[in-house]
Amino acid sequence: MIEFLKKHYEIVEKGSRLYKLQIESDKLVEILSYISINSNFITLSQIACTDWIEDEVFSLNYILTTKERDKNLMVEVRIGRVHCSLPTLLTLYPQAQVMERDLHEMYGINFRGNDTLYDFALENWNEIPPLRREFDTLAYVNEHFDFRIGREDNKDVKVEVKRRKAQAKELKDGK
Repeated sequence: MIEFLKKHYEIVEKGSRLYKLQIESDKLVEILSYISINSNFITLSQIACTDWIEDEVFSLNYILTTKERDKNLMVEVRIGRVHCSLPTLLTLYPQAQVMERDLHEMYGINFRGNDTLYDFALENWNEIPPLRREFDTLAYVNEHFDFRIGREDNKDVKVEVKRRKAQAKELKDGK
């Protein structure tokens, strides 16, 4: 089936079971619809996002899997980081709902047509999305959380493991 798709698109083999196709964002629904109808890549397994802050883009990879689960097709779309928006894939892949909600919450990407883009895991979140690279995790933690003093008996794990092994050996050897 991959040979059929190679006749229509520039698909790169990344491994024996992984193929990649880069497309323009305005062709996303059209091309994924064509692939889902005309090939055995029937399951949307994952939507992964990489924040390329230096290039001012997000790279979204739609991972499609064959019915037989023997091949994966990674369809990459790049969009700008400012006012980032893509059409939803709910009509093609119902499971996209939860994936798009997660990406909306963690990166701030809007999926036009997905009406479920509200609080998912981060209730009442008022900061920039936490997986964007400009989010300063340490500053957020220092601002929003109190630190507690550690346990008095806190010990270095490596030292303690060595001590216990030596103690067990002594008991075994009868000392």
